[in-house]
Amino acid sequence: MTIKNTTQEHIEEGKRSIHWTEMHMPLLGELKSQFAKELPFAGLTIGICIHVEPKTAVLCRTLQAGGANVVLTGSPGTTKDAVTAALREEGITVYGQRADRRNEHLHNIHSVLRHHPHLLMDNGADLARTFIQQYDTHSLIGGTEETTTGANLLREETGENIPFPIIVINDSPLKRIMENEHGVGQTIIEGFMRTTNLILPTRRFVIVGYGTCGRGIARYLRNLGSQVVVVETDPIAGLEAALDGFRVARLEDTFAFAQVYITVTGRPNAILKEHFNQMNDGTILANAGHFSWEMDLESLRQDAEHAEQLTADIEQFTLANGRRLMLLTQGEMLNLAGGSGNPAETMDLGLSLQAASLHYLVKQRQHLTLGPQPVPHSVNNTIAGQMLKHLSYKI
Repeated sequence: MTIKNTTQEHIEEGKRSIHWTEMHMPLLGELKSQFAKELPFAGLTIGICIHVEPKTAVLCRTLQAGGANVVLTGSPGTTKDAVTAALREEGITVYGQRADRRNEHLHNIHSVLRHHPHLLMDNGADLARTFIQQYDTHSLIGGTEETTTGANLLREETGENIPFPIIVINDSPLKRIMENEHGVGQTIIEGFMRTTNLILPTRRFVIVGYGTCGRGIARYLRNLGSQVVVVETDPIAGLEAALDGFRVARLEDTFAFAQVYITVTGRPNAILKEHFNQMNDGTILANAGHFSWEMDLESLRQDAEHAEQLTADIEQFTLANGRRLMLLTQGEMLNLAGGSGNPAETMDLGLSLQAASLHYLVKQRQHLTLGPQPVPHSVNNTIAGQMLKHLSYKI
């Protein structure tokens, strides 16, 4: 789908934002120089589904410098249209725009796959699952998956039916520590503040999910003076939250307390239809997971007596009991749909893992097992060492 009314000013806006971001992503800069010399992706098409914004644009430029034909689409609600316009002018094929919803997104997925990519870079398993179900995968070397959500889908729904190796970036301890905990922790708070303009100290938050992203969000909120309760169904994660000093509760025991719910589970229906009617009047709903399905928003929209768009990023739903619930950024990822996403430095590490893993797949294609697998130890060590160097530390 083409962005309507794209102007040169729009393109230049995208280029400026990419330039600023590129200045703060030295790891990808090193890989870009290496790839430009070696051309590891010459003659290969890389199909990408990722949030299209300045940091991922730097990644696309890095792969293109390595000889790749880059074809990508974004995720619903998070595409930065100016960045898309800038990438198109640089010869990168981009499908989609910010206004796209789920149906348009699935159409864009097929548009990418019709280019018959040799490598996939996925974000939520949409590319991989669609490719496996509907396309001939014989020419595919392998792929990467960025997210917890995508890793869960690949392992639990697709499992042994994956006919190619796929490296799960989220399994890397580097991504979990730097991007998930610190990057997401910081930027979900930023997204909340931007969309609501509300105070954080004393505000009562319930964090649904205590993986590395949930841990980061909870800790950053506590450090800013918020009251935080954690909801978990996994006893190990629940124990970890308790030992970190958070009150841990069942979701049904939090309704009287909560002013804000943030879902971050990587799984569908963490908050169900029957939960909405029990929430306080004025409760704010936000999602930090990859898909908006973490809350049953279809039921919320169907059952609401009245819906009103209060601001560009806040919808108000009035229920039959008279209570009002406020949904931020249509339930899409709050840090991207309501902010600028994770900091450039944290994404420099995570996206370098992506690029280096694709390089590894090409070099080691004859020696890899099929299906989901962790980031190779050699890749983790190399990227960690480079990051320490750029942080001016030596070990």
